[in-house]
Amino acid sequence: MEKLLYKYLNDNLTQDEVKELQKWLENDKNNLRVFENIVGDWNLSNKYIDDSKEKVLSKILSENKSIAKEISMHRLLWSRATKKIAIAAAAVIALFVLNLYDFGFDSNKSLIVEPFQMIESGKSKATLTLDNGKKIDLVEEQNLNLKLDGTTIVGRRNSITYLNKPSDSKKQKYNSLKTPRGGEFFITLSDSTKVWLNAESELKYPLVFLGDKRTVELKGEAFFEVAHNQNIPFQVVTNDQIIEVLGTTFNISSYQDDAEVITTLIEGKVKVNQKFGDKKSIFLSPSEQSILNKENLKIESFKIDPAHFIAWKSGKFYFRQQKLKDITKVLSRWYDVEIFFVNSDLENKRFTGRFKRYENFDHVRSVIELTEEVTLVKKGRIILVK
Repeated sequence: MEKLLYKYLNDNLTQDEVKELQKWLENDKNNLRVFENIVGDWNLSNKYIDDSKEKVLSKILSENKSIAKEISMHRLLWSRATKKIAIAAAAVIALFVLNLYDFGFDSNKSLIVEPFQMIESGKSKATLTLDNGKKIDLVEEQNLNLKLDGTTIVGRRNSITYLNKPSDSKKQKYNSLKTPRGGEFFITLSDSTKVWLNAESELKYPLVFLGDKRTVELKGEAFFEVAHNQNIPFQVVTNDQIIEVLGTTFNISSYQDDAEVITTLIEGKVKVNQKFGDKKSIFLSPSEQSILNKENLKIESFKIDPAHFIAWKSGKFYFRQQKLKDITKVLSRWYDVEIFFVNSDLENKRFTGRFKRYENFDHVRSVIELTEEVTLVKKGRIILVK
């Protein structure tokens, strides 16, 4: 079985081996639990551990005690014991089916879904607002070539790039890039900093950076690769905090309707400053995350594995033991739908799974419903969870 698991994790199973692995999962519900932990640990560790895949898998499989402890923890998170096993088993089946989609196995024959009006995934689209107030709609099919005060703005498909010549201007002019629900966009700023803007987000930035700081303002979520400039620090200002960096890679999630502001550092070093409350400042090192609670204005930092926090940038959603209410909030922004819970008790159910970000909502819905814990009912662009 170890050989099959290794081939599965490397997307290398034949259809006969897929059936054999499915049979093993169905034979014993504990197999399903172990499978979920192996897949989760593999996804988190494979990208960040500098070792061979064989050693990584052997390490995961050898940690049977830790897996058993995690299984016990799962039992605390789900409701009654007998029901929990069935729920977790179904969730892992959903994860298994989803991963089969990831490496191309056609499971349509075993996955029958009732007719459901197609809701497409989000795509590259945004609105560029110039300093004079002029708005330009950016879509994949449209190219852009503008010249403003010595700066050239070039747009190609899903991105825009600012190319500037040295300027003597002393007046700061600003542009903003705003993505709607169901949109995303990529921008290269005039200092060569790269920004991936997630759905329902807005970035305000100067046409050319002047002065002793490079400051941008963010609403929503964005992933930054900041161009290094030791003499001119880079600042990201949100409603609740200010991030200060020199040159680094990090993700900020600062949606207005979220209870927390989450900053995840991938490379480099950042300083996170609170704007309100006790105005505490903390420093983050790679693979650390700060969480600012908007209600009590407390900020804390944690050591984390950043894989599933930045998966969206690479075209995937990765949820690991996340509450359904948080998952549906992410999905509603990307698919531009409104999701409501008929039964509020379902909001805190926890799920694990990976979704390709560009799959249509029908696919996502069918996988979630395989848990047999929830049903998604569509009324126009309104989804009812019950």
